[in-house]
Amino acid sequence: MKDLLLTVLLHCLISGTGSESNPTDRYGLDGESFHLDVEEYNNLTFKKFVWKKNSKIIMEYNLKTQDVDYYKNEEKLEFDKKTFSLLIKNLENTDSGLYKAETVNDDGENIHVVTYKLRVQAAVSKPMINLTETSNANETCSVTLNCSVEYGDDVFIHWEETGVNNTKSITNGSFLEYTPVPSAGDEESFTCYAENRVSKNSTTITKNKLTCSQPGSVLMLPWVIISVGVFLLVIIIIFKCRRKKEKEDGGEYNPRTASGGQIPTHTVTLRVDVEDSVNTTYASVGETNQSTSTEKQTSSVYDLVRKDRLNQPPDNKTIYATVQKTSMKNNCSTTINRSKIR
Repeated sequence: MKDLLLTVLLHCLISGTGSESNPTDRYGLDGESFHLDVEEYNNLTFKKFVWKKNSKIIMEYNLKTQDVDYYKNEEKLEFDKKTFSLLIKNLENTDSGLYKAETVNDDGENIHVVTYKLRVQAAVSKPMINLTETSNANETCSVTLNCSVEYGDDVFIHWEETGVNNTKSITNGSFLEYTPVPSAGDEESFTCYAENRVSKNSTTITKNKLTCSQPGSVLMLPWVIISVGVFLLVIIIIFKCRRKKEKEDGGEYNPRTASGGQIPTHTVTLRVDVEDSVNTTYASVGETNQSTSTEKQTSSVYDLVRKDRLNQPPDNKTIYATVQKTSMKNNCSTTINRSKIR
């Protein structure tokens, strides 16, 4: 009776925490291989050894014939005949589940050996640190560091601060708030660690990169934009007003521009009447200061053109001048020095 009790007690001790009701947690890395081990394998006596996944047999080993039969995913499984461990290759998320090892004695009784709860996790990607600047009422600022990862299962994030002479863990979680210090050097930094049961990754940022804009600059930015817009609007209005005024005044006169590159010619006809003798002289005068004379009389007319009459079309004007008898001879030559056309 005592021997039977000792046998039952020994069996319970061998089963340990890996009992069927209390499985042992195991974590495997996605894409890698994983061993499910059997402890105290040297003390096992059996006829057959089996591995089950979620209560279904996936392989069976016959001790007498040394044959190994795989019932599922033979290319992914590998059984060790010496240690009775099971190797699962190229882990995938579908490989997660409850794995149980049992022995079968000569009487066909199944005896529990060990139970594992396998969880397959993806590796943690490199953390990314995003910065957010906050302006305070006392014209100071603070920087919020947000650490995140793109890939990974059951990720745990925490921060470490590295100083000149030491490194210490400062907070758990994604967020860290820091007030920039101008004297911070390259040797001072913050490191974000992201990890799960199967992998770990980190990203470091030095404190001298954590700077704020000038105090109040964030608050003043909208006013700066508005001021620039108003200034540009005033410049545009002034420019348009000047253009409009130039068009109304006619602008600065340029003979070539006004006539398409040709200097206009105004023709003036001068008629001279001499008492007691009819002698009429016609002179055609242009802006080129050329004069036209008859055989015995030469008359020169200088034309001063007024600015306000430029826009009127050129016309022919006849000027009549009466020459006094006392100043005339048979072959008189009269010179009119200057004539203004009003």
